[in-house]
Amino acid sequence: MNKKKYLDRKILFSCLLHFSIGFEMGGFQTVLRTMAEFFSLERIDSGFLVSAQYVGIILMPALIGRIADRVGKKRTLVVFMLVFSIGAFMVGVSSWLGITVLGLLFIGSGYGVAESVSTALLGDHYKENADRYINLSQAFLCIGAVAAPLVSSLTFFLWRWVFLSSSAVCLVSLVLLLSETGFTKVMHTSDALLLDKSLIQSNLFRLFFITMLLYVGMENGFGYVVETYFYDSFRSSWGAYAISLYWSAMALSRLLSSTVSSNLYVQLKIRFIAITLVYVVLVLSPSPVLSLILCALIGFSYGPI
Repeated sequence: MNKKKYLDRKILFSCLLHFSIGFEMGGFQTVLRTMAEFFSLERIDSGFLVSAQYVGIILMPALIGRIADRVGKKRTLVVFMLVFSIGAFMVGVSSWLGITVLGLLFIGSGYGVAESVSTALLGDHYKENADRYINLSQAFLCIGAVAAPLVSSLTFFLWRWVFLSSSAVCLVSLVLLLSETGFTKVMHTSDALLLDKSLIQSNLFRLFFITMLLYVGMENGFGYVVETYFYDSFRSSWGAYAISLYWSAMALSRLLSSTVSSNLYVQLKIRFIAITLVYVVLVLSPSPVLSLILCALIGFSYGPI
């Protein structure tokens, strides 16, 4: 009984954390144009706001990785979940562009470290079922990303509430983490350090690295242009629904993939080919309805990669 309770609390913490991250991500993608208008930014300059967040997402995990192994993943998580919450609160209450950019940098730093370290933490403690629990957590990230555009499209919902809501949910998950004593073990040796150097130096690994670099850029960047795509191409306000469909399909795909463990390499190749073809059709799409369907197909293809 106690073991089950333990497991449930750990998984609940991870799911809530990923939900808060997903809610911020999907909400930010939806309200980006509104934020740019609020700060009197040109449409092309709105990318500066996105870049501020992604500088933290990309750089901070690389800087913190080895430190997390030395001081402990739980302690690292506590710090960077606080960083995420503080950053989201700053964006939610500030009317100054400089403070907002700093808040987005905090969000990205907390997001990047918290997601990667929490995933590693699940891998450490649930070695046999790690893939299932990681996929479940990622599904909650998608659920958060689905919910945010739908809520943001409500007329009474202010863009600031996206960030304040994300901050609040992250704090709740932080309370769960602090109350959990099963995550206290310090891992002095990172699995990454045990990799065969010949693997890292191989052409196959380099190809994989470049492929994943392109994939992550497309997966994350897609949501930030969808709302503008629908407005510019069709003068349609369906962008929020397209983002929700995109993340809904991704969540479903990840849940399904958690139950299938065979022919993974074949699945990977099929999905990369499907993504390429669907993107071509999306560019040529004459209809917002067709584009909605294509956004869902892209999300479904991205899901388990």
